Amino acid sequence: MIVIVFIAIQIGINAYLYDTVADGLGRDSWPILAFMGFCLFSLIAALLMERTNLLKSSLLVSKIGYNWMGVGFICASVAFLFDTAQWLVPRLDDATVLKGVVVIGGLLSIWGFLSAHRINIRHISIDSPKIRDPVTITQISDLHLGDASTQSRLHRIVGVVNQLKPDLIVSTGDLFDGYLPLMDPYVEILKGLNARLGKFAVSGNHEVYAGLEKALELTRESGFTVLRNESKLVGEFVSLAGIEDPATQRNENREATLEKCFQNVPSDRFTIFLNHRPSIRPERFDRFDLQLSGHTHGGQIFPFHILSKLAYKAKPGLTELAPNTFLYLSRGTGSWGPQLRVFAPPEITHFTIRPECGTT
Repeated sequence: MIVIVFIAIQIGINAYLYDTVADGLGRDSWPILAFMGFCLFSLIAALLMERTNLLKSSLLVSKIGYNWMGVGFICASVAFLFDTAQWLVPRLDDATVLKGVVVIGGLLSIWGFLSAHRINIRHISIDSPKIRDPVTITQISDLHLGDASTQSRLHRIVGVVNQLKPDLIVSTGDLFDGYLPLMDPYVEILKGLNARLGKFAVSGNHEVYAGLEKALELTRESGFTVLRNESKLVGEFVSLAGIEDPATQRNENREATLEKCFQNVPSDRFTIFLNHRPSIRPERFDRFDLQLSGHTHGGQIFPFHILSKLAYKAKPGLTELAPNTFLYLSRGTGSWGPQLRVFAPPEITHFTIRPECGTT
């Protein structure tokens, strides 16, 4: 049912975009219709082939289909803005609108492609009375290793993380996303991530969609300790608590699960809560010092930024939820589906937890 709704939405977006093309070109628009039909067919074919385990055969059509999905959405959004402007300024003719959609939509798509393939590092410092010596943590999130990912980019990410020399590496979900039988080369690359105090991960919703147990098996083979509603003491001053994504058990009692996560966490340690989704619950604030989340990708392609903020009441970056209690919402290190990012650059986040001034 979800797939049918998704396909219907894509058909609607493409129909709306083609209407703009037809208004601007008239009879000369049929080659564009053929191109759009081919790209839309590629997306539908990829979805069907993924579900019948024709994974290797679907790689090419997947790249075509998903990237067109992103480009088509960007161009349709620009077309909507021009249609609004045309309603306000009737003298704006259809040919001019089409030129604007092609130029602005094309430039935004190129920018989005380049942005998605950059590696940005964000440095965050937090002071805490629970820390005696500085501890560094590097967060990766939402890599979505699968059909659209490349081994070369993952090599670059591993190299950048290792150059930061973190004490601890955490992955806050959606590390793998479909195509699990083809992921062995990516597992070998991830094994190269090094941290003195270890590597830890929690599940995201896309691990569930791909096949949770197999995805977590690959995560462990990559050298991560997977936290499944449990906690670990790390080093002298830090504890980690990790909760599974709610997609794993839709009818579970989340508060009971949360109790299980924190039941062995000493109050005098700096506690990092790994929670894929950036849920904000004030009744939980006394349980952790820093919550690390992902999931939203910062919207990935505008205007989804607005929808993600409405859905989760959280903005990308560092937010102080209460005195000495923080949430960091990552924009994600990879991209889902279309390898495009508009106004939401991907990131690797490097935290330094320092002794509070006057703490000895």
